[in-house]
Amino acid sequence: MSQPILVAEALSSGYGKFQVLFDVSFRVYENEILAVVGPNGSGKSTLLKTVFGLTTIYSGSVIYRGRDITRLPPYVKARIGVAYLPQTDNVFAELTVKENLLMAAYTLEESEARDRIEEVLNLYPVLKERLSYKARSLSGGERQMLALAMTLVRRPDIIMLDEPTANLAPVVARHLLKKISMLRDEMKKTIVLVEQNARAALELGDRALLMVSGRVSYEGPSESLLQDVELGKRYLGLR
Repeated sequence: MSQPILVAEALSSGYGKFQVLFDVSFRVYENEILAVVGPNGSGKSTLLKTVFGLTTIYSGSVIYRGRDITRLPPYVKARIGVAYLPQTDNVFAELTVKENLLMAAYTLEESEARDRIEEVLNLYPVLKERLSYKARSLSGGERQMLALAMTLVRRPDIIMLDEPTANLAPVVARHLLKKISMLRDEMKKTIVLVEQNARAALELGDRALLMVSGRVSYEGPSESLLQDVELGKRYLGLR
């Protein structure tokens, strides 16, 4: 296996004095989907926020492409290729689809911004038909596609997604997960996917991270976790 693009070592973090993660270590490899699964309250979302710099880190480190980024502010991490997409409030609701995409591209030269926006609109053609719509008028699935498109405009190397299918109808969720798999397969992106639908995430992922009570209980091939009857029943509700 190639060198990991991102390495977390013995991370302990939380919010102020409230600790959520305890001695968490994991690796993410180039051009893979790492599925992060576990029961509610296990620290999955906090894990992404910690990597991106949105929690209180007590100890441990985050290494990205050989560089220690543990204490860097989120805007610097975003500039060097690390993207984090929260579950909610991930678009500007009162702006149009086009304005949202232009906001995502504000640091780029005009011609480059135009090219990148055209690129993501080809990936999500439904957005091309909604350019003049306010983001708040989009369906849940369309809004998540817009959030993904805004992220892709900045061409990150690694994208961390926090429950992108939450509150979506099953058919819409499946369509969105298919789009996420395309990011790996066609755009060669590296994805860290926190997902409540454990089976869907494990079927999509190359490797899996099982979080339980703020600790790592399993890291390895997704298929092996899917086939582990005991872990699946105890922590993931799999039958």
